[in-house]
Amino acid sequence: MQQEELEEKVTMLEELIHGFIQRMKILETEVPDFLNSFLQQYKETLEQIASRIETANKRYDEKKIQQQMDELKDVVSRVPKVIGVKNHHHFGAWSKSLIIVVLVAFVVTAGSFGTALYLNHQNDRLNEEAYNFWLVRAMYPKTAESIITGLKDDPNAFIAKAEKAMEKQQAIAAAKALADQADKDQKTARDNLKKVRSAK
Repeated sequence: MQQEELEEKVTMLEELIHGFIQRMKILETEVPDFLNSFLQQYKETLEQIASRIETANKRYDEKKIQQQMDELKDVVSRVPKVIGVKNHHHFGAWSKSLIIVVLVAFVVTAGSFGTALYLNHQNDRLNEEAYNFWLVRAMYPKTAESIITGLKDDPNAFIAKAEKAMEKQQAIAAAKALADQADKDQKTARDNLKKVRSAK
């Protein structure tokens, strides 16, 4: 069985090689004929192209072209490799004026904004004081009347008396805060003492 398969394959290979050889013979005989006919058909065109190339080459003098190329190389060799450039920046009169105007406008704007904030804060404080006095006038009319009378009679003495009363109230408030803090510290110390005694 294998022998038959091998013989069949060998036969097929022989047929393929025989067909390939015949095709090669056809190519060997027909291709040269084809090339000869191609060259015969386009011989005149190729000759015209060759003559035009020769004519074009004769129009340009090789010596002149070489001379121009030498001159160009000489010019290129004389060109400096690095070209130094100096930059000088300056502000003109108009630019300086503009910068000064912008800076002055910024300073004026910042100053105005700061003043507006300060005046707004002072206005709020004065409104609060006026509201407080209005409350005193509404709830304690006799006290308010005595304040108004004291300010009319001797404003400097009344203001000095009021400042002393304010200082006294602030001192009392500070002393009370210290006493409260001392009470808290004493209470904390007592709690710590109880914890230490209970831990024994």
